[in-house]
Amino acid sequence: MRAPRFFCTTPLSVDDQGRELNIAGETARHVAQALRMRVGDALTLFTGDGGEFVAEITRIDKRDVAVRIGAFDPVEREASHAVTLVQSIIAADMMDLVVRKSVELGVAAIIPVIAARSQRSPEAREAKRAERWRQIAIAACEQCGRNRVPEIAEIGPLSAWLDSHATSREALMLAPDASISYGATIQRSVPRFIIVGPEGGFTPQECGEAERRGVTLARFGPRVLRAETAALAALSVIVAIEDDAAPT
Repeated sequence: MRAPRFFCTTPLSVDDQGRELNIAGETARHVAQALRMRVGDALTLFTGDGGEFVAEITRIDKRDVAVRIGAFDPVEREASHAVTLVQSIIAADMMDLVVRKSVELGVAAIIPVIAARSQRSPEAREAKRAERWRQIAIAACEQCGRNRVPEIAEIGPLSAWLDSHATSREALMLAPDASISYGATIQRSVPRFIIVGPEGGFTPQECGEAERRGVTLARFGPRVLRAETAALAALSVIVAIEDDAAPT
């Protein structure tokens, strides 16, 4: 059985072998109460910068857990193609789902953008949503075995992202009325950016502006997919064709 994995906010290096580390907060509660782990049990720690450390529990108290840091394993489980998901804001529960599952599917980064048909929230709430997505990404890495936590960018307008990628020839936008299929496009080359619309899709004006910037528009079959389905289906196809070599 695989040892439980936990994200460690304390910087660690190979020189920390044998060091005792205190873990508090939600992680300690999960170890002691949810998993009911005991002194002597093994767990895995990762800092998000690559590789992982084996560790052994040496003490469990009401407020914290102590572990002894063991050997470092430089194992990498990143996708061979570093793809960034440019995801238009959708309903909160579905956006959470996209973040969680796209991290499991190996996405390198997620850029949440506001498209014309996106569901808007007050700015203060949007800032909290971005932080929530970062925590979801960390939890997904704990579950799926990734040792590098994908970056979750701050929310911004789709137009601003297009402006900052003025010649976005490595980007692909999913559009149901596109003349070329997604499958045919990625057989030629895997894009660095996949742009997915909100509920209701992109407006014709957004599609036209993206195309003028060099973005490839591609359709995903004859059916209209929900926004969350489109994002995860597009990433799943890339996972299916890649060979899990070193990231490109």
